[in-house]
Amino acid sequence: MEALIHSNKYSIVYGRKTIDFSLLYCDRKMMEIAVHPDSTVIVKAPVQSDITLIEQKIIKRARWILRQLNYFKQFTPKTPDRCYVNGETHLYLGKQFRLKLAKGQENSVKLSRGFFHVNCRSEPTPNAAKKLLKQWYSEKAQFQFAESMECCWLKFNGLGIGKPNHW
Repeated sequence: MEALIHSNKYSIVYGRKTIDFSLLYCDRKMMEIAVHPDSTVIVKAPVQSDITLIEQKIIKRARWILRQLNYFKQFTPKTPDRCYVNGETHLYLGKQFRLKLAKGQENSVKLSRGFFHVNCRSEPTPNAAKKLLKQWYSEKAQFQFAESMECCWLKFNGLGIGKPNHW
């Protein structure tokens, strides 16, 4: 394992693009450039490397770095932050449902005819709706996981592997 000596944040300009990167000086012989799914660029360089030489190598690889960053960008969530207000859409099992908040006898979430019907005992606020929906999603996720586990476990039947008690 290579020893980390110290690290710094840098950026270079390539055409109209700026590439931000973290430079880690390590006990190693060659430089490494890695682009990660979270859009971070990590450069590991030998301890005595000159920053000008490092920047030249990054510029030489800039097209590849930008291509990797663009590739990972397509996977970032496209759903905007949720506000938990009437009419807002929320996803469940790949489908969109609109939110309908109301004051009711009990706290509940029901899915019916394209709507999440969220009832609150007190005034239906975004925070209350968020809490109820989060709890509802959690319960549904546990059910979905248990169902998937049952289907998958059938493939292990006869292999002499004990089924886990909790999942």
